[in-house]
This record gives sequence, structure tokens and C-alpha cells, in this order.
Amino acid sequence: MNDIRPPKLEVYRDEAVARDYDQRWSGALGKKRDVRKARAILKAFDILKEHHGVSFQSALDIPCGTGRFSDLFDAQGCHTIGADLSVEMLQQARAKHPQQDFLCADMGRLPFEDNAIDIGVCIRMLHLVHSSELRVRFLRELNRVCKFGAIIDYRHSHTVRILSRKLRYQLGAYKENPQLPSPRQIQLELQQAGFRPLAKINVHFAPLLSDKLIFPVIPSDA
Repeated sequence: MNDIRPPKLEVYRDEAVARDYDQRWSGALGKKRDVRKARAILKAFDILKEHHGVSFQSALDIPCGTGRFSDLFDAQGCHTIGADLSVEMLQQARAKHPQQDFLCADMGRLPFEDNAIDIGVCIRMLHLVHSSELRVRFLRELNRVCKFGAIIDYRHSHTVRILSRKLRYQLGAYKENPQLPSPRQIQLELQQAGFRPLAKINVHFAPLLSDKLIFPVIPSDA
């Protein structure tokens, strides 16, 4: 298997990128995107909690970046551990959330025992990984360390937005060919990682215009 990390992930290890990262969420549009994503994540959290009938004590947010959602589960009584491979992003996260725990970790080799964490949270990463095999590897590792399941952020190819980008790419008007999985491929990858989705949550109110999906998933053998 190709074990090389995607170049887009390596970008976040740049100090300037990490320092300016939060600016994309600072404007009116960015704040609306933040609210929509947080609402979908909390809905997935509630679905997982209702399914298991327990109160989660710990969550692993990976990659946590600058701590965009580090405080999200505090009101739910769930302690969040933020992890990221970028030391530069972690420095920003620690400055913003000094009360939280953060560590440097690779999602392909997490430094936790089996079932050490109640739930995992993987937001805004998998769409940067163009290898299906590598996405499955990351998800399997998350499955290994998380006892009750996870909240997974996926982006899919069957939307007007992505089809438009593909067309523009073919016409030479867009710099990169979108390489997102189909909804069917996403289901297969979750299955290969040992997960079973409990729901599919559209982040945007107009699903055909947005490629963003949130899946609350549980271990297949649960």
C-alpha cells in the first residue's frame, strides 16, 4: 500500500498556514459554516449516545487542527483529547484552549490501547486523502481505539457542486480534478473499516448543493 501522506495534509505542518488557519472561519460565511458543521456533529453525538444508552466520558478529536471543535462536547460532560500530526496546528490549539489535552499523533498509528477512548471524531480530513485504501486504514485505527464508535466527516461526489467542478476541470477552467468517493464507495469503506453507520446527516440544508456528510458509526460487531 502507498503509505505516503497526501501533500494536502502536509501543508498543515507549515507554521504560516497554521497561524492563519482560523481566518477562514472568522467571517460571516465562515461562522455559518461552523454553526452548520457543529450542529451536524452534535446530532451525530446524540444518535450515538441514544443508541448505546450511556453517557460518553471521552472523545478523541483527530485531526483536531487548531481546536475548531475542541469545546463542543464539554457541555455534554465528555472530555475531549485533541490529536494532530502537525505540531504547528497543535500550538495554535493549545493557545486557544489551555484547559484541553492535546498530543501529537499519526492517525495511522494511534498511541492508545484498544477501546481506550469512548468515541472518535474525524472532521475535515478524509476528503484530502485520495487513496481509498489509506482512508480505510485510518478509519480502522480509529475503530480500534474507540469503544462505542465515531463521528466521521465524509465528502461525496454526487452533488451539483462537485459535478460542476469536474466539468470545469475537463474544460481547463478548474485546477484540480475532484477525487471524492461516491455514496456507495463511502458505505463500502466504512464497512471495510469495521464500522456500521447509524445515520447519514447532511451538513447543508440543500443536499444536492453540498458534498458534506456526517456519519455516526458504531463497530460492526457491536
